[in-house]
Amino acid sequence: MILINLKIALRSLIQNKIYSIVNITGLAIALSVVLLIMVYVKDDLSFDRFHKNGNQIFRLVADVHDPNTSEVFKTGNTGHIQGPIFKDQIPEIETFCRFKNGWNTLVKNGNDAFEEELIYADSTVFTMFSFEFLIGNPKTALDKSNNIVITQPMAQKYFGSIDVLGKLLYVADEAGAMKPFEVSAVIKKLPSNSTIQFDLLCSFRNMLIGDTQYTSNETSWFNSSLNTFLMLRSDADIKHTHDKIQKITQTHVDEEFANSDDKEAKKSQIIYKLQPFFDVHLDPVYFATNGMQHWSDVKYPKILSGIALLLILIASINFINLSLARSVQRNKEIGIRKTLGSTRSQMFLQFLNESTFTTLIAAIPAFVLAYSLLPAFSALTEKYLSEHVLFTKETLLLYILLVFIISLIAGGYPAYVMSGFEAIKSIKGKTLLGTKNYVRQSLVIFQFTLAGILMTGTVFLTLQFRYINTKPLGYETADRYRFWLPWGKISEIGSIVKSELSKLSDIELVSSKSGDFNRTKFKVDSQDTDWTYYEHIDENHLQLMNIPLVSGRYFSGKYALDTVSNIIVNESFVRENIPKNIDPHQYSLIGSQTTYNIIGVVKDFHYAAFNEKIEPMVFFLDKGRQAGLIHVKIKKGRDKEALAAIQTIYKKYEPLLPLEYQSLEEFRMESYAQELREKKIVTYMSILVIIIACLGLFGLATFMTERRTKEIGIRKVMGAGVTGIAILLSKEFIKLVIISIIIAIPLGYYFVNQWLENFTYRIEIKWWYFVFVALVAILIAFITVFYQSVSAATADPVKSLKAE
Repeated sequence: MILINLKIALRSLIQNKIYSIVNITGLAIALSVVLLIMVYVKDDLSFDRFHKNGNQIFRLVADVHDPNTSEVFKTGNTGHIQGPIFKDQIPEIETFCRFKNGWNTLVKNGNDAFEEELIYADSTVFTMFSFEFLIGNPKTALDKSNNIVITQPMAQKYFGSIDVLGKLLYVADEAGAMKPFEVSAVIKKLPSNSTIQFDLLCSFRNMLIGDTQYTSNETSWFNSSLNTFLMLRSDADIKHTHDKIQKITQTHVDEEFANSDDKEAKKSQIIYKLQPFFDVHLDPVYFATNGMQHWSDVKYPKILSGIALLLILIASINFINLSLARSVQRNKEIGIRKTLGSTRSQMFLQFLNESTFTTLIAAIPAFVLAYSLLPAFSALTEKYLSEHVLFTKETLLLYILLVFIISLIAGGYPAYVMSGFEAIKSIKGKTLLGTKNYVRQSLVIFQFTLAGILMTGTVFLTLQFRYINTKPLGYETADRYRFWLPWGKISEIGSIVKSELSKLSDIELVSSKSGDFNRTKFKVDSQDTDWTYYEHIDENHLQLMNIPLVSGRYFSGKYALDTVSNIIVNESFVRENIPKNIDPHQYSLIGSQTTYNIIGVVKDFHYAAFNEKIEPMVFFLDKGRQAGLIHVKIKKGRDKEALAAIQTIYKKYEPLLPLEYQSLEEFRMESYAQELREKKIVTYMSILVIIIACLGLFGLATFMTERRTKEIGIRKVMGAGVTGIAILLSKEFIKLVIISIIIAIPLGYYFVNQWLENFTYRIEIKWWYFVFVALVAILIAFITVFYQSVSAATADPVKSLKAE
């Protein structure tokens, strides 16, 4: 019976080539994308699951409440004292582990040095976490402060084998001094689905010994410079443990404020939370670094899963529509089979087998297509997915299950409908399914409504990013690059490097500044300001960035007070902190025990992304210690030559650490990485939906023209022209598309408006954008059905009248 059904299915596919091609193509496209999404989601959900104690491990995260602004600062970092204190005072906590990453970590063996990922951790790291050891003892690997654990790739890179116990590696500290470390263990390369990533791991004690200033500063409960993980007993009550943590925290915070010199300071509040380790990867709120990498966002698996579901639905709608349309041609077959004794259940299984057979045929090119698209998909989602993930046993089983689920979704309803036809009516060619089938029309409307919403989103996302790229920023990015000097060498080589760079003929100007987005508070008229951004800059930086003055002057080496008590502010600072009609240059600010005078006011500029309001900002003149971020303005068209010369000078003073430069435009667009990814996803999704929907529309147009062959012949004999017939055949589909657009426009407006609310500076939503989307959708639909309509209209009417 199965073999007979397969033969019938194959014969049906061959006899109805257009329907078969449309169905198989649509299903193949949908299946390939769904397979890729399935692999992505599976990878995201598998993160860190290889750790045996993962269910007992929690990351310590915190909500810090600012009493002055009522703002809540969420952080995944802590200081270094919380872990030990909680472990000592809470019996439910078995152990703790802290992670702190190294900065600009150079590793040297012989004459070669490379920059590697190094983190510091407590010796409990190998008790809590399941890293696979190749050589060495997990219990003693970090017993000595100068021990170092390396991964297998590092052992091969620096020694040529993994037999390296007791050998020395030289690692640079934050000041750039090379220190010897003894290799105590080699572990297997960390899997790509591990949140914790490193090349080398050192004892946390080594960092504390090597940086006494760091140790002395780490007594405040408000410091947050590392990650702390706690491992609870298997029988621990999490809520009860959390309550204990909060009680201990409040005691220490109260004590810290009681011992503070500033008796008028309002008391801040810290609320610590226990975040399950398996939740860390997909949590974008409590962000942290320190060896924690491969961050994602739980919304992306949700978005992509939604896309997969929609593609399955759209491809299934095509299948359902075309199957119902073809059922008219199979009336007599159904009637004869029922007359010969076939039951409804037998007919249902036959039609279901046909849909399964079609889906299985589509599954083969879909898998090949997914394999081919995997590198592009990895780039789009910014997740490395190797080809072998498609061939794992788990992936293949899930894919087979997916194919059968789609077969059931796509084939179940048509099989149910067609198996229910009455034998007599079927033999006579009478059926309830005709050209006015409302189920089919509703499904077409659903497809094009979704396409209209996605097209609207694509248009507005494109317009917003064009706005971002063309709106004046208040500073210049063209021909400007930036790179860091080693943090420990800023005071030693900063001024020398800038001096040599300024002598290069291809460089117009050189400047430097400190890191991005530092914040502090000032007192104005005895009132605290809100948290205010500040930067340390040299006297050339504002000019290099072409940030104009509103009043006053720029910094200058001619004035000794510029490095002591003079500052420059932006317009927003004046607007929010200085009374109106008061000259800001006559005002003094107090910060960090120093009284500052405003010598210049610069125009506001977008130093942050467009989804953030321009906030008050203060500039200090650097004393040669903090402004290690070098900026250069290169003569137009001389980038290649200038960057090569910069490389030479940099290597002269930092021979080991590689130079990593970046254009200011690239740096600026990094702020929009998430939005750009969303734009790409919506754009590609829109294209896929339109392609699959148009395939279905093409198949239906073919069916409708075949159904009306005699009518077309009669109309031509009666004098109807090609254009009139083409319009007659197209108007039903165009009517459905217009209905779809009417539904899609308000929905598209809602979603677009929600997305644009993320931007403080945004485009206006204008009505003619929606008109444009509507016209494009109608044009696409018209082109899709026009070919079939014209072909039918130009056919020989004699042949049309003879058609059965």
